[in-house]
Amino acid sequence: MLQRIIIIAILAGSAWWYWQGPYQDRTNPSYEQVLQDNDRKMAECLRGEAYRLGVTGKGASQEQAEELCAEKFNLYFEDGHWHSYKRTRP
Repeated sequence: MLQRIIIIAILAGSAWWYWQGPYQDRTNPSYEQVLQDNDRKMAECLRGEAYRLGVTGKGASQEQAEELCAEKFNLYFEDGHWHSYKRTRP
């Protein structure tokens, strides 16, 4: 009986930890995490545009690529980071 109580307590504690930690971080990221994600998305998009231009000779210049990628992700560049139009600043 005591073993079952200990197992249930461990499972409940694990569920509580997951709910308060990793799950909340994933569903409600901080603004800094959003900025990092936006920067990563833009870097990948710009890298893809540069690759497309290099391989085919057709594609967007650096300025055009930034405009295309920013429009694709609905972002704007300010203070050295890519910010989203969807999310307000803290």
